[in-house]
Amino acid sequence: MLDVKISGAAVVDGTGGEPFEAEVGINGGEIVQVGGDLPSAGMTIEAPGCIITPGFIDTHSHSDLRLLQSPPPLAKLSQGITTELLGQDGLGTAPVNSETLPQLARLTAGLLGSWPAEKWTWRSFADYLAALQEADLPNHQACLISHGPVRLEAMGNADRKPDDEEMDRMRNLVAEAMQQGAWGFSTGLIYPPGSFADTEELAALAEETARHDGIFVVHLRDEGYHLLDALEEAIEVCRRSGCHLHISHLQAYGEVNWPNLPRALQRITRARQGEITVTCDRYPYLAGSTVLSAVLPAWVLDGGPDAALARLADDEHRRAIHRAFDKGLQVWHNRAISVGWENIVVSWVQSEDNSSFIGMSMEEISRETQKDPVDAVCDLLLAEQLQVTMISHYGSEENLSSIYRHPASVVATDGIYGGRPHPRLWGSYPRFFSRYVAEEGTLTLPEAVRKTTSAPARILGLTDRGTIKAGQRADLVVFDLDEVADRATYQNPEMPSVGIKKVMVKGSVAYDGDSPEKLQAAEGQVLKNT
Repeated sequence: MLDVKISGAAVVDGTGGEPFEAEVGINGGEIVQVGGDLPSAGMTIEAPGCIITPGFIDTHSHSDLRLLQSPPPLAKLSQGITTELLGQDGLGTAPVNSETLPQLARLTAGLLGSWPAEKWTWRSFADYLAALQEADLPNHQACLISHGPVRLEAMGNADRKPDDEEMDRMRNLVAEAMQQGAWGFSTGLIYPPGSFADTEELAALAEETARHDGIFVVHLRDEGYHLLDALEEAIEVCRRSGCHLHISHLQAYGEVNWPNLPRALQRITRARQGEITVTCDRYPYLAGSTVLSAVLPAWVLDGGPDAALARLADDEHRRAIHRAFDKGLQVWHNRAISVGWENIVVSWVQSEDNSSFIGMSMEEISRETQKDPVDAVCDLLLAEQLQVTMISHYGSEENLSSIYRHPASVVATDGIYGGRPHPRLWGSYPRFFSRYVAEEGTLTLPEAVRKTTSAPARILGLTDRGTIKAGQRADLVVFDLDEVADRATYQNPEMPSVGIKKVMVKGSVAYDGDSPEKLQAAEGQVLKNT
């Protein structure tokens, strides 16, 4: 007798093959039979008119701290995501010690949310994974070792090259985390302290990652005017190290830079034809989200949060910041030029004092406070101790479609919790299927399913999930392609999507579209690359 049988749905198995009618049988959290005469089951899910696919794999998640809180988050599970990849942008949660904890907590707050120091109960990467496993996980979690905490542990927040001893310390920390189950190494080259690293440092750490069969996941050093140079650096890192390169949220930031995107895709194609393995991910929206401090010149953040705050409060440094914003994109990624203050919207602040600014653009805040936009940014960051998140509207629909058509691409959310979040946190995968498959036909259904299931599984090296066949984990999504759609908006972003009927984790129904506010079963596990 089976534990579960799913009947009436068309199977889209994740391989890129055409849909076919078949029942799916599940026992002990695994798929045991697809098609043929299935025995009776303890539970039968009737899904006429729906499709059944492998569970979606989110290759860019910022759920690292939210998963430790109660109640368990449903934003990812409700859109069909059964596996997430944490530790992104070089700003993960471990390793950490009593000296680096205050800095790391502040550096990560914009992406991961505020978390009291006393609740950081872990110190090593293994300790963090253990803490994660003790939580009521709604879905599975894989994790990267992050550049930021590794660099802080070895050499603090200094903007300089590591000496030999510090470099050895970083290599050892990466190796240790890889041995403890990390799936790769991430860096965010616009975020300190990762932004202080040169190509040589990155190559050394990627070499250590490759030694343990991990991937190098990078937020490029520039996603605008110097996108092609930044991409070339990442390719060079992986050419030297032998590591698989995975580019986070590939994009060309701002209309003036949109022509760079087709050239970047051409460069990725050439690299895949002989130099290295390259893949990328992207969320299906034309706006991004990150920390507001990312709009500042990199030198402002040298030395860590306290040093940055001191500069923001100092008149001479403030004048230097103003002078930087007078310079063009060839000098630095000046977002006042690439997107404009009217397209940079505050989405989260730490305190109640400035909560009225949530949902307002920096141009609007500038008018309301009667300050120059640069001063408005600096004063808000100063008041909030840098802990401010923004949404920036920068993208091109033509570029986004071309990314999804490229064979290197997969789908991700890059979802950030807190305040008024970007709607991608709740709506990415339903939006991807409704817009780029059902409405526009940018992709066929089999290819879209492949980009959300088996393709990201192969990137990570997950061999036991991502397709529907006997022996695979029973992480599955049942949805109606005619109904599926995102409801989350920039004004009301925390809305579950429609059309997602059932999401199964380890063979149990974890999410039921008829009860979108409730976790049905907490069957998630921490997945280790060991």
